[in-house]
Amino acid sequence: MNITGCKVCGSNRIVDIFTSVNAHGRHLISEKDRFVVSRCKSCGVVFLKDVKVNGSYYKKYYELGYYDQASVKKGSLLDKFLDYISKFSIQRKEKLIRDYTIVKKKRISILDVGCGSGNFLFNLDESRFDRFGTEINQEGFEISQKRGLHVFFGDLDKINFGKKKFDVASLWQVLEHVKEPKKLMGNINRILLPGGIVIFQVPNTDGLGFKIGKKDWFHLDSPRHLILYNPQSVSALCATTGFKIVRIVNEFYDYPLDLFWSMRNSSLRFIIYPLYPIFKLFSQEHLTYICKKV
Repeated sequence: MNITGCKVCGSNRIVDIFTSVNAHGRHLISEKDRFVVSRCKSCGVVFLKDVKVNGSYYKKYYELGYYDQASVKKGSLLDKFLDYISKFSIQRKEKLIRDYTIVKKKRISILDVGCGSGNFLFNLDESRFDRFGTEINQEGFEISQKRGLHVFFGDLDKINFGKKKFDVASLWQVLEHVKEPKKLMGNINRILLPGGIVIFQVPNTDGLGFKIGKKDWFHLDSPRHLILYNPQSVSALCATTGFKIVRIVNEFYDYPLDLFWSMRNSSLRFIIYPLYPIFKLFSQEHLTYICKKV
């Protein structure tokens, strides 16, 4: 991805801020690969500069087993706790969708873009939702199919939905993986019904973890996270793709230990760790945006 201008606002006012390595969450994968992290001074978006996104990129950085990277023992107390958090989170997301769906219907048609292994769709109330998904990763697509979900394989702009339109599109920690966000959001606008909504969660570069942790930020995830957002850059993206932000939600219960790992090399951890629940509540490491098609 050779960026000469900002992928969100088109500005050339870009500054390099630091260099990152290949890391996934708290796990260091390789220090051999290094990536320049840059920021747009106009809209505030943060991105990796000069990353070539092609077949080799996906093969190297999205290895087989990407959707089965659990580091917690199955059946353990921690595993049960995280499973509870996951189900609680999906219930909260489902409520947000129902609250902001303009036309109150008995059934809501939803397209989960980049649905991965289908966990979100699978746990939605099937009596209220017509559930569809898209996925570009073969492994994730096959897992979703085995769960009985209606999932399309491939990029959104290459999928033929016919005359089908959706009430809702969702993207959970997906937009930061996308090299052409304006193109994707434009395609989502096209397949939504009038007054439809897109709901998505992305890491927040205005959060405490990025500001202090920088290259140690849990959600940096170089080089898989190509473009990272804050409310200013999301607002700019929506303005150019036919959406208006109607609500921003701090779903602090998702990724409960992300701030903990972001602080692991900072001297401020001695202040933050003893008061971790408070800092986690207000740090806004990631944000969920509900946007209406206008």
